[in-house]
Amino acid sequence: MSETPPPAPWSLRKRLTRGLVLTALLPMVLFAASLLLGEWQRSRDDLLLRLDANATLSAGVIDDFLEAQLAGVRLLAEQMGDDPGLRGEELARLLHIYPSMLRVQQVDAAGQVVAVRDARGRDVPLPALADDEEWFRVARSQYRPLVSDVTRRPAYGNEPVVGVSAPLLRGGRFAGALRADIPVQAFVRLNAESLARRRLELLLLDRGNRVVHAGRALRWTTLDAAGPLGEAVQRTATGPGQATRAVLMDGLLREGGGAYVEAVAMRNGWTLALVAPRSLLLAPLLPRLLLVFGLGAISLLGIVWALWLQRRLLGRSIGYLLGSLRGYALGGRMVSARNDAIPEELRPLADGIGELGTRMNAAFEELQTVLEEREHEIAVRTASLRDAVSELDRLSRTDAMTGCLNYRGFTEAGERLFREARASGAPLSVLALDIDHFKRYNDLYGHAEGDGALRRFAGAVRSALLHADDVLARPGGEEFTVFLPATDHAQALQVGGRVCQRVRDADIAHLGSPKGRLTASVGVATLQPGDTDLEDILRRADAALYRVKAAGRDGVSA
Repeated sequence: MSETPPPAPWSLRKRLTRGLVLTALLPMVLFAASLLLGEWQRSRDDLLLRLDANATLSAGVIDDFLEAQLAGVRLLAEQMGDDPGLRGEELARLLHIYPSMLRVQQVDAAGQVVAVRDARGRDVPLPALADDEEWFRVARSQYRPLVSDVTRRPAYGNEPVVGVSAPLLRGGRFAGALRADIPVQAFVRLNAESLARRRLELLLLDRGNRVVHAGRALRWTTLDAAGPLGEAVQRTATGPGQATRAVLMDGLLREGGGAYVEAVAMRNGWTLALVAPRSLLLAPLLPRLLLVFGLGAISLLGIVWALWLQRRLLGRSIGYLLGSLRGYALGGRMVSARNDAIPEELRPLADGIGELGTRMNAAFEELQTVLEEREHEIAVRTASLRDAVSELDRLSRTDAMTGCLNYRGFTEAGERLFREARASGAPLSVLALDIDHFKRYNDLYGHAEGDGALRRFAGAVRSALLHADDVLARPGGEEFTVFLPATDHAQALQVGGRVCQRVRDADIAHLGSPKGRLTASVGVATLQPGDTDLEDILRRADAALYRVKAAGRDGVSA
């Protein structure tokens, strides 16, 4: 019968070491992992918030810019449709009013080019128009304006452009079309540079899945076919102006690696996407990793010191007990006073553990303080980002030169006042203002003086308005519009006369004007029961303005 082997000896020191490591280091490791995970999630949420805000804002800015350019071409097309005598000079005037346009051309109903004007003053040939060009087909068959996809027109140069076009209608029949070419850089450069400084890359795709613009870190260049990857980006976008939750995609960056993508479907059918490399999330974690490693090293040194102290104390206690036992075996006895001292010898072990616990609590409090400071910093940055977005939204509605509302602000304010007037039944009047002979003024005095004259003109108009709710806007060039809520037609005529007088009183010298000073023409229109939208009032105000100009300018007409 075999004997049972004796149990293997065990070491109290080893068991104590394992117990200390598990009770001290493991909670710290778990806490550090939780802290780093929380920090990563906060960094990710902050990045997604930035992507969401910037994607929505950028899409709105580009949409508003292209719609403003399209509105100018559509307005000129309506004027040329009503007056067949308007030709090349009106094209040049359009280029002057909209400096972002590179060139503008007029074609007849058969697609033959009638006139071309170039903003750079080049001698532009008259190339034959391809009958299958999308913008011409849409104008001829659907009678509607269009923002075209990105293209390069070799007859005019190799610069990538986007076209805005509108049909010419005479008597309700198609008589031709206008198209203006806008360089891609005119409406993406500043926005793309601002985003690149924050390590966000802008990707703009047209309806045909071609690249309108791609940031330097992205794999495409302008006019490239985006392929299946671009289609995948477009599928992540929802309705116009509504940003989706960012998704993680591979293959977008030149240097490889994953990236977060926030895509927005724009109002003209394009897709705008902001791309942020996933590596952006690692930068905020590096200081925390260093802190965790430092705390781990300090904790490890503390454990080694505690183990050495505990081993020493345990060795003394065991030596005393063994000596006492040997003395007792020889007939001696244990001294009770020294026996009472045994718990005191074990107290340093408890003190060491208590001190270790104190240090861990201090480390925890320090980490908690750092975490709270980080959360506060993130909250401050988030509030700053919201303020910046709010300020950008306000600036996008304001004309920087005159302080008036720009085209976007003009459209929003007009629609709002129209709805309020229709709902309340209160009157609403509109003044269409035009500075007389302002092109001559710029030709005589230069654009710098012209800008100063615009600011003085705006100040003179403001001085003629009496109500705080009156709205002054500058849709473009030397054309201004005033909305007069709660003002009937007779009162609006008085305000128009007061505007003309205040402009005369400003006494802005203009040798190119028959009167020797800057004057204004004012067209007045008031909301009528049959008006269905704001355009009805604006058309009557414009018609009244043209009657004043035809009658010799410097006056008011209704």
